[in-house]
Amino acid sequence: MSAVAIIPARGGSKGIPRKNLQLLHGKPLIVWTIEQALAVPDLQVVVSTEDDEIAAVAAAAGAHVVRRPDDLAQDTTATEPVIVHALDVLTAEQGTEPDVTMLLQATSPVRRPGTLQRALDEFIAGGFDSLVGVVPTPPFLWGLDQDGAAVPYWDWQHRRRRQDMSPSDLRYRETGSVYVTRSGLYRELGNRMGGRIGLFVMDEDEGIDIDTLFDLQTATAVMARLG
Repeated sequence: MSAVAIIPARGGSKGIPRKNLQLLHGKPLIVWTIEQALAVPDLQVVVSTEDDEIAAVAAAAGAHVVRRPDDLAQDTTATEPVIVHALDVLTAEQGTEPDVTMLLQATSPVRRPGTLQRALDEFIAGGFDSLVGVVPTPPFLWGLDQDGAAVPYWDWQHRRRRQDMSPSDLRYRETGSVYVTRSGLYRELGNRMGGRIGLFVMDEDEGIDIDTLFDLQTATAVMARLG
């Protein structure tokens, strides 16, 4: 089964300018994700970007660069068309489409050694069509009804301690860090998820998504602790 990791990385980030190139614990942010993907045997690693500097950094780190057109690098551009474009380019270059696509966000750089290999292994072993990275969280979630009154999404009358909860008692927050998908699903559904969906449970510290400078500082501290 052939597999490709695609890392979308545009140059026009707004919250943190040039976010994908910000230094994190001594390396440009995107390099962490590239190196983690390159550590998986037989996984082709591709960066999709419209930006010259990102392309140069990605190529120097060992990734294959797919240059995407500017109309796929706008603030409003969804991720799925970017993945389809990269798959089109790879298919044209190599004559065949990879069976499996691993979508990796460069803004989620905290991944432990072996995490991405484990994701592929669980995808294959579970017979899934798509797999989404998540971190577990207690089910103490609330909503509001139309009148502004609280609506619990858990059995608040029988509150249990976190340490007494089983996996089925918990809820799972999508991290955005990693998705593994049967490549054809992107064309069939225009979505990274569909068919038989599996949850890929990651460690809590792997759930950091960098949107703000505080997130960047938090990720730097975690990376320093993990070594």
